[in-house]
Amino acid sequence: MKTWSLLYALVWVAFVQILIGVISFLQPLITYGIHPFIGVAVVVLAYLAYSQVRSTSCPDRIKRITKTTFILGALQGVLGVLLYGLSYVNLANGLLFGIVDFVHVVNALAIITQASSSATAFDMWEEHEFATQ
Repeated sequence: MKTWSLLYALVWVAFVQILIGVISFLQPLITYGIHPFIGVAVVVLAYLAYSQVRSTSCPDRIKRITKTTFILGALQGVLGVLLYGLSYVNLANGLLFGIVDFVHVVNALAIITQASSSATAFDMWEEHEFATQ
């Protein structure tokens, strides 16, 4: 997969993950059945994007953004497992669960923001849109 398409795929998968998170308030099956797989896809895509971008000569800023996106993705996985654990031991209505859930949502929004930024920047760099004439 080309790097630019991988970056844009990450944006859309992260978007779907957020939508599934919103829908999950209505359907627990989505939370425990589909959401974890989409989360894994986000982490895998973020890692692949970082690996591919890192091997190019693109500006370091883009490399840092994709690295941060991967780190946020890994953190998102940890938060998801923690949320699952808290709900499994019947702490889903507690303060700790609420805090972790809030951070999980904010982190998901940060991932889509970072992925969008790096996708656009890499695409523009690859197309030489900043080259002086």
